[in-house]
Order: sequence, then C-alpha cells, then structure tokens
Amino acid sequence: MNLPERICIIAEGQLGDLLILSPALRALKESFPSASLTLLVLQRRSYDGASSPAPSVLSENPHGGTAAVLLSDPHVAAVAEIDRGALRALGGLRRARAEWSVIRWLRKGKFDTVVCTFPQDRFFLWAFLSGARVRVGEGGRSFSALLTHRMRKRKSDGGVLAYYCALAEAAGAPVKSQRTSVVISPAHREWAAACMRSLGLSEDTPVVAVHPGASGGYRIWPPGHYAALIDHVQREGIPVILTGSRFDREVLAEVNKRCETVPRLVVTTGVLDLAALFEKCALCVSNNSGPRHLAVAAGVRSLALIPRFDDREWKIYSDETAAGTLQSREECPACPPTACRNTLPPGEQYGSLCMRALSVEEVAARVDFLLTLPREDAATA
Repeated sequence: MNLPERICIIAEGQLGDLLILSPALRALKESFPSASLTLLVLQRRSYDGASSPAPSVLSENPHGGTAAVLLSDPHVAAVAEIDRGALRALGGLRRARAEWSVIRWLRKGKFDTVVCTFPQDRFFLWAFLSGARVRVGEGGRSFSALLTHRMRKRKSDGGVLAYYCALAEAAGAPVKSQRTSVVISPAHREWAAACMRSLGLSEDTPVVAVHPGASGGYRIWPPGHYAALIDHVQREGIPVILTGSRFDREVLAEVNKRCETVPRLVVTTGVLDLAALFEKCALCVSNNSGPRHLAVAAGVRSLALIPRFDDREWKIYSDETAAGTLQSREECPACPPTACRNTLPPGEQYGSLCMRALSVEEVAARVDFLLTLPREDAATA
C-alpha cells in the first residue's frame, strides 16, 4: 500500500469550520507523518476585513483572516485561498477559465490524496480532475462516483465535528481525539495582556467575554437581550468585555447603547488576537458563530445561544459544562415542527423567532452556574 505524500483538503473558509477541522488535520499528520498537508480554502470573507489578498480568484499566499488559524497550525504545510464571491460573480467563459485555473493548481501540486470536506459536485469534480489517486468525500451524492473513498455520514448524523473526523478516517487516519485546538503565539498573548491592562483588568480578575456577532442576523440573540445579560453579570461584580470584529460594529453598537452598565468594548483585527483575549476570560458567551469555536479551541469555557434546530449539526462538543449550548424548545408559529425558516419579526434586523424565545433569565441562570465551576474544566471539551 502506498502511503500518501501530498494531501490536499478542500475546506470551507468559515472560522468555525477551520477550527473544527483541526482534529482531522492532526489525525492525518499523525497517521502519515511524512506527508505534507495543503488546505485549499473557499473563503467567503477574511475576518479582518480584507476580501481576497490578491486580485485573482486563487491566492497561494493568504495572510490574516480566518486562514490565520491554519497558518499557525503545525500540521499544515501550505494554505491557498479561493475568493468564493469573486468566483461566483464570474459568468460563462470567464467562470470556466477561473475554475480551470483552480484545477491546474491542483494538478501542479501533484496531490495523491484530495479530501472534500463539504459535499458539492463541483469539488468532487475538482478532486477527480486533480489526478489524485485517492479522493475522499461524502457518498450518496450526484457526483460521488468520482470519489474513490466514500463515507455515508451526514453532518446531521452527530454533527460537523464527527463528520470531519469521519472523513479523515475514510482517508485512513484514525482520530484518537476530537479535541479542537488553536496555536496562540507569545506575541498575541502579550497583546492580550496589554489589552487587559488598558481596560483596567488584572490577570486574576474573572472576566466574561460577550461576542454578539454572527454571519446572519437571524442567528443573533437580540441586542436588548445581550444588554440585559451584560447588566446582570456586571451587577454581580464580574466585568464584561464586549468583543467583535469590524464586521460586528453595528450589532456591538446596538448592544452597547442598550446597556445600563458599561462593558469594556474591544474590536479586534485578527482571530489570534481574539483567541488570546478569550484565553484570559472565565467564560465566552456568543451565538452559534466562529468565535464560539475559537473559545473552545483556546480552552475557554463557552456558552453558545443557538437556533432551535442547530443542535443537529452544531451541538458537537462532548462536555456541556465546558462547551455548552442553549436553545428554545418552544413551538414556533412561523416554522414547521421539524425545521427552522429563520424567520425574523417584521421590521427587526436581529434574532429569529426561536432565538427571541430564549429568555434572558434562562441564559443568566446558566451563566451564573458556569461561573461557579473551576476554569480548568473547559480544557477537556
């Protein structure tokens, strides 16, 4: 049997997806230590606000953005990015040429194994045309016949973390641990320490981070609810850091203006700065978004407020006290019994009906409980 020497993983560029992929990357490198791992990331946007770092659809030298968690990963040899928005904006012959440039890049890489982490026919075709002898992905799809190794698991069968681990195992790499991870450099830790000092917080002060942003407004617990939670925590004598990126400025302002107390506001410019800041906190409260997974990967206790049916794919961590979720169980008048249409009330920008049904009192009670637990429990999530 020929062991793989050059492995390419075609991956979704969302921050959460890249962090959740870390156990699969670790397993591939442990199973095939001489192999080099390259990530081809379909990037919707960079976390720090840059779109594509190059004018072309494909960039071989990404910097910053969500790719930062891969660039710091010791198991990853190289990262390339596709500007997904730029690719989708092209039509006809220009689109075909752009996609062929991706295929040429794959063929130039001489990959012997390509793993598709999300089941779209286009990526199965890319894997086939790459010339790789081993092509791994989800079975039961239109173009699954182009794969050599097919697995039957769906993301709703145990969640996204188990799905990515199953892909690694289909490629021949047993996953010994589903613990996610992120590498935080001393420089980022120094930045976080300086930030804490500038906020008037000492190293041993228990702090709660609240990150109200998310990629879709329907996923965001309403700003008024977040403000009430912040006021509750701060009146208990625990300072709150209100965190976000430049993409979150609008919701940060909405939360901030509704607070009766004054949270410390921090707008970070990179994911590793945010990870280092979370590392100094006792708890991170967020929506079902990338920063939730960043906190977990950094070993920080997390509480995620999620839409009613998001648990099928996103209730993925084994320890609910270290990486917990809360969601409404009430029947929604706008949705069928088994699915969510992500319906916002008329005139509202944030919070689908099921997110709004999750009460401040319920969330505050869970936060109070989590703050009584020893912090070291979070590292085992």
